[in-house]
Amino acid sequence: MVNAGGNGNIPARYQDRYQNGADELVLVFCDTEKKPHEQYEDIKRKINEFHGVDSAANEVIIFGNPCTMQIISKHWTDENLKSPAKPVNAPLIKKYTGVENYKGRADQIREVMEHVTAENYKNMSQRVKDLDSDDSVTGSSNFGKFIKLFESDDSGWIEEINEQIE
Repeated sequence: MVNAGGNGNIPARYQDRYQNGADELVLVFCDTEKKPHEQYEDIKRKINEFHGVDSAANEVIIFGNPCTMQIISKHWTDENLKSPAKPVNAPLIKKYTGVENYKGRADQIREVMEHVTAENYKNMSQRVKDLDSDDSVTGSSNFGKFIKLFESDDSGWIEEINEQIE
């Protein structure tokens, strides 16, 4: 895993990893952030242009709308986030993890992740599979589609994605 350090860096990091050729598949995990999702739409456009395929981004981007916490929170609740703002989501995070005044600091992230277990992974997996997969809808994610692939005994899906983007 490579942390791009912000949505603005994702296209360049993606292109670098893809061209490096050391990986069987390069996927992007990103937030859609606030409407009108300009950075997110720019990421999709740049990935599509890089591959010269109009739907390449749909094959390789895993998104959380409005943010990654939408997916993390599914370990504990059916509640959908309405905002990527950490102060807005802090009460929900406190309720399920006990982490006070969540601001996304590294120590807080580690503490939240201590509450992710094999048992609640099953809950998260089912909950994200039930989410809307339209990236323009607040409270959506396509992570459920990727969970099915990640859990598959057949790794042929990797080659299928690569064929779609070439």
